Amino acid sequence: MLTGKRIYLRSLERADLKERVCWINDTENIQTLLFDWPTSLSKTEAWYNSALMDRSKFHFSIVECDTDELVGMTGLLDVDRIHRRGQLYITIGNKKFRGLHLPDEVIFLVLEYAFEELGLQRIYLYTLPNNEHARKVYERNGFQLDGILRKHYFVRGKQQDLYVQSILDSEWHENQPKG
Repeated sequence: MLTGKRIYLRSLERADLKERVCWINDTENIQTLLFDWPTSLSKTEAWYNSALMDRSKFHFSIVECDTDELVGMTGLLDVDRIHRRGQLYITIGNKKFRGLHLPDEVIFLVLEYAFEELGLQRIYLYTLPNNEHARKVYERNGFQLDGILRKHYFVRGKQQDLYVQSILDSEWHENQPKG
């Protein structure tokens, strides 16, 4: 378990899947996600079963410390231990937890895990053009814009650009409090 001040991250559990399905199928949430939707519980359970054995993916549930209430989901995808990189994703699915700067804690915990535990050197992520808010959050947490992949992803009924941001191990360590 990875513990912050207001939230902790634990491995995604089967019991979390029902809420995950609701979040993915929510018409507001899906506008900024790169998920295949709509989804079903049975489809998500099949995904979960295959994800359990995939060592290139780490899926976490974001949980509020005080109430143990499920806040969202996060993790690392396409972890490549040879090239020492992985892709970050975050979703605050539970709308009552939005606007509380919880992604700052989530990002710190995932980056600490990626750089300190897994020994990765680069974490990158993708956002859709309509997710400027997320890009600002990532920038506030040390991510830099690498570029835009033009018409790279077919989602929400059209071919869309993907913004690519990343942070290096050395950049993250530079910004951590000393002593």
